[in-house]
Amino acid sequence: MILSCPSIFLKTMKLCVFVISLVCFSVSVFAQNKKADSPESIGLKNLTNYAGLKPDDISFRGDYMDPDSMRLQNVADLMKRPLDMIAYVDELKKSHVSSQPEILASVLFQDLAKVGQRTRNKPYQPQGPEVQNTYNLYFNDQTLNQFLSQMVVYIDHIFPRSTEMMLAPLNDKQKKFLTNQFKELVVTHEEEEFFSVEQSDSVEQAEDTAGAQFAQFANMIDKDPVLQAGIDCLKKIIQEVKNFQTLLKSKEISPAKIMQTPGFLPQNTDLSNYLGTQPGWTVGGPDNDYFSGDYKFILDFGGDDVYDLSFDESKPHPVIIIDLGGNDTYRSKSDFTLGSGCMSVGILVDMAGNDTYEAKSFSLGSGYFGFGVLYDAQGDDRYDGDTHVEGAGSFGIGLLIDEEGRDIYNASLNAQGFGFIEGYGLIQDSKGNDSYYAGGKYKDVLRYDDHYLSLSQGFGYGIRPWSSGGIGGIIDAEGNDSYYSDIFGQGSSYWWSLGYICDQKGNDNYQSFQYAQGSAAHMSLGILVDETGQDVYFSKGVSQGCGHDFSAGILLDRGGDDTYTAFDLSQAAGSANGAGILMDNSGNDRYFVHDKTNTQGYGNPRREYGSIGLFMDLGGADQYQGNGRDNYYWRTDSKWGAGMDIELNPPDTTKKDK
Repeated sequence: MILSCPSIFLKTMKLCVFVISLVCFSVSVFAQNKKADSPESIGLKNLTNYAGLKPDDISFRGDYMDPDSMRLQNVADLMKRPLDMIAYVDELKKSHVSSQPEILASVLFQDLAKVGQRTRNKPYQPQGPEVQNTYNLYFNDQTLNQFLSQMVVYIDHIFPRSTEMMLAPLNDKQKKFLTNQFKELVVTHEEEEFFSVEQSDSVEQAEDTAGAQFAQFANMIDKDPVLQAGIDCLKKIIQEVKNFQTLLKSKEISPAKIMQTPGFLPQNTDLSNYLGTQPGWTVGGPDNDYFSGDYKFILDFGGDDVYDLSFDESKPHPVIIIDLGGNDTYRSKSDFTLGSGCMSVGILVDMAGNDTYEAKSFSLGSGYFGFGVLYDAQGDDRYDGDTHVEGAGSFGIGLLIDEEGRDIYNASLNAQGFGFIEGYGLIQDSKGNDSYYAGGKYKDVLRYDDHYLSLSQGFGYGIRPWSSGGIGGIIDAEGNDSYYSDIFGQGSSYWWSLGYICDQKGNDNYQSFQYAQGSAAHMSLGILVDETGQDVYFSKGVSQGCGHDFSAGILLDRGGDDTYTAFDLSQAAGSANGAGILMDNSGNDRYFVHDKTNTQGYGNPRREYGSIGLFMDLGGADQYQGNGRDNYYWRTDSKWGAGMDIELNPPDTTKKDK
């Protein structure tokens, strides 16, 4: 995969897309009132007035070319009202309910509605004979058998038929395209680092051709039946797991009793006719178990288990794995394992223990033309993967939810909240001091000899100019967290997509190189919101509130004593008709830049209409190296560039200490 600027786009692009226009800024009266009272809203009105603008002037038109059939309604709406990204993130962070992952998944599903889409098709509804138990009972426990009976209907009927509904209009050649040429649009290869110019051009041309071919039939794919089927099944799984936990805790049942089997089986019994022992199915007890191979269903009642799992992507099928306890090790022998929905549904639920997940690609909460969820309820966990992992969605939902613990997330590319075409990828981490690292494997061969592509950590990505992108995000509720990426990451985006990070509590460390920390490029949207804590931000450029080429990037820090360091085109920079905004609501902050000519409130004058860069610090005793100054307004030598440092809520100096 190589990021490029196809000449067809450059030749057809009109210049007057970024315009000053009045738009409906709020989606409801409640939102209007709330936004009017927020510090960032007050600051924006103040600074835009100083710069000769209004907040509503930050808007983009999308009619320079017809919208493609894959454009998401949310992204299209936010392009018209980029400042509403703040409200979008604020509402989304409320969507997760502990121990109910299906609620958040349902919200993501709604946000995947396409432009103009009025209805969402439902999953396949099983018929009478399909819901009847056609298997003999192998286990004696009624609760277990009831649960297995529910799962067999999903795995044997609802999921496969919903996949057929999704792909019904496609011919065999187009279906093969999805697991061959389309997959190559997502992955890259280490050997590309050593390609000659001619070889690199050949790869780029092949990818451009594949993107154009895919756009011709992509609108025929209906992912909704599969996604809704996955959400319905996830809800049932969580309900049944809670039931098992209650019964086990009350000692009404025990793992040993659950695992009891009939006292007598006829000789030469074919276990494939028994519920829970059919091919690809197994139930493990409380001991340390070892699972190896390509499974459809695993239920394990405890123990420190080892999973060595594989998947044949040429014969996709649903996979459900449920582990109720123990320090488990999950390992991938192939791509598309461990909470991976490949042309179907993949669900992995781990309820307790310090677990290790060692994956390849398309894993760990990966939805690839499907629904992929990894839900980890407790423990200090480690997640390692390559490409399209750890909350990654392409024509589907990829969701990784970790409820608590000190967790480590490592990935190479297109990961950690990555949303590709018609995809939503999200990491929801609720508690603990966490570490996120993305990059270090695939070099950015077009630009640098010593930097790597990340395209991760809240990154939305589309195929320019053929297909609009998706939505990628990270929501981290609390903990002192560290985020490390290289090129593209930490609330950034590319081509009609949205990328975001929302970190709610803790002293956080954000380190990146370029296109990061509330940055967007080429008709897209990126935002990083940090609620509280003493945070550190470092990036080289095109970062920290930067919008490039008809894009909007926002960095909003609402509290704490923070330090911002950048070299160029950062800290509220608009480029090529883009809008870049940096807002810090409170705290004693420090701002450092290397190049004063295009930072801290800069909007370059390209393409007649110019760009917007707005820098706001709304409280605290602050230090600057650059254009800014404490308690000061300033303008930069640019089109619509300005900054201010004010005390929005000045301390009351009339009160004396008693």
